[in-house]
Amino acid sequence: MMMTDPERVEALLDMVDPARAAAPSRGPELAVLGLAVAKAKGGYMPTNAGWVLIGNRGRAFQPN
Repeated sequence: MMMTDPERVEALLDMVDPARAAAPSRGPELAVLGLAVAKAKGGYMPTNAGWVLIGNRGRAFQPN
């Protein structure tokens, strides 16, 4: 079953927020959609498209 947009946003936030528990099974699905890319040391990180998706109405997400 395909993830909905809110589920994609939650999965991307799980990747970038250390306080959240990441779901490892979501990384490959996000990678197929072009929203994440595999990191050399394991795991996934958002692509530019992923950052835009988790941004506020198209404004780029600003991590602290």
